[in-house]
Amino acid sequence: MRRRYHLHPPGLLYLLLVVVLGIAAANRPGNLLVWVFAAMLAGVLVSGILSGPTLMWLSAARLLPRTARAGEPLVVGYSVTQRSRLWPAFALHVREREAPPGSRAFVQHVGPGETVVAEAVFWPERRGRLVLPSFRLETSFPFGLIRKSIRFDERGECLVLPRTVRLRADVLPELAGAGRSGASSSLRVGPGTDFVGLREYRPGDPMRHVAWRRSAALGTLAVTERTVDAPPRMHVVLDLRRTTDALRVDPAGRAPRDLEEDAIVLAASLLADASRASMETRLSVLGVDAGTGGARGGIRHLNRQLASLAAIDLDAPRRADDRIPPVRDRAATVVVHVDRADLSLSPSAMHVGAAQLGVLSAGGRP
Repeated sequence: MRRRYHLHPPGLLYLLLVVVLGIAAANRPGNLLVWVFAAMLAGVLVSGILSGPTLMWLSAARLLPRTARAGEPLVVGYSVTQRSRLWPAFALHVREREAPPGSRAFVQHVGPGETVVAEAVFWPERRGRLVLPSFRLETSFPFGLIRKSIRFDERGECLVLPRTVRLRADVLPELAGAGRSGASSSLRVGPGTDFVGLREYRPGDPMRHVAWRRSAALGTLAVTERTVDAPPRMHVVLDLRRTTDALRVDPAGRAPRDLEEDAIVLAASLLADASRASMETRLSVLGVDAGTGGARGGIRHLNRQLASLAAIDLDAPRRADDRIPPVRDRAATVVVHVDRADLSLSPSAMHVGAAQLGVLSAGGRP
């Protein structure tokens, strides 16, 4: 932690006036000029010397969330503590060394021994890992002439999830339609519709599950067992097998890297819409290392999938021979391509391209 002084335009102009008045007072001494020069010089001393040491008693910590969402506000908190029991601090600004566009946090007053939490709002534009290496506290109190600052080398990281857009109401039923993703039976026994078998009655079994005819024939109570109905499933496959410079795109269209990002946004939007529709989703990424898992539902599973998409490194080597992993559960498969569709991956799947993002989104191109 080191204190620094910064001259900014108001301070430079003020110092220039002090020098001019000092020269004038030395050449033609007079009570008025001497008093004005002395008052202005005292303002410099008060602004730079007397208020600067109060910063050295300050300590600060960044309160950074673990995840954020591209295109949405990221709220970062700063806990500022004045360790001195005598000196307060006023008009503190918090400035990040490297941060996305947004506002700065402001602390109006920190009393002796007090802790104040301020917040800044940033707007991350790209998915991926956001690294904040350091931040500093600044103040130009009391007269705004000289800016003083102390820097805190505190590294913070936040994973920015990919942006998601609302798709048109007809997109999800069309991609998951044709009976490929309807409710199916699982292997678990429960209150479903498909018949599994009969077993002996146990205390606590609902009487509506008793098979009365079979019970009469056996001479003892028998209960019907059925399977649990599984919710519809969607398998989203993101095809990133081709490197950025090998993509077959129109030179006059969008840049290849932007199309890759649009493909990630489209895959994330499909997963988010399917989750809102109470579908179980599975994500597979071809060509790069990305986390995959089984078909599940819920917001936690969706966030894990979005985190896998956020961590994709488009500069990493690609595997051109990747294929869609086999899935035992019945699910609608949707393959998201960056450029042209490769139907050989799965002839029975639905294929969409990154260029269709604007057409498929509810509000046009985001």
